[in-house]
Amino acid sequence: MKKLTEAYDYAARMHAGQLRKGAARVPYINHPCEVAALVAGAGASEGVVIAAVLHDTVEDTAARSEEIDTIFGAEVAGIVAELTNDPAWSDLTKLEMKARQSAHIRCTSVGARTVKIADQTANLFDIARDPAAWEPERARDYVVGAVMVVDACRGVSASLEAGFGAAVVQARLALGLIA
Repeated sequence: MKKLTEAYDYAARMHAGQLRKGAARVPYINHPCEVAALVAGAGASEGVVIAAVLHDTVEDTAARSEEIDTIFGAEVAGIVAELTNDPAWSDLTKLEMKARQSAHIRCTSVGARTVKIADQTANLFDIARDPAAWEPERARDYVVGAVMVVDACRGVSASLEAGFGAAVVQARLALGLIA
């Protein structure tokens, strides 16, 4: 439990000042908290829950993989590394990036795939909560790409997959893609 609370503190400090998309100006730290709650609710180990809290720190902050390893251990650092996008992907379109993520995630640990499903679920719930924060075409592409990525993760958690299915429906409804 101590390591988990340290992970929340570390992630909050690393993401300080960052906000999620939208007019509500939600602190970014809410996203890893939501991802971790989904992962914990699916019965994942403490290490996987900690990795969920930290999953965006190396990609989106000044955190370094070596620091994650030193503070939280090799299992957590390994999962975070598996979830960190290759910087070379930054010039790709959203769908191209999702295709790369999909190909990559198939070869990762069960822990990484568990966190990835929860991450995509939380992002789709964000779209459903505030569709106006997204350009319509980008939001539609995000939904398509998220389905592609989660399809590559199938088989690791029936409960997370069901939650992702519900998030897809909510996002599509909010975007007016289904009635």
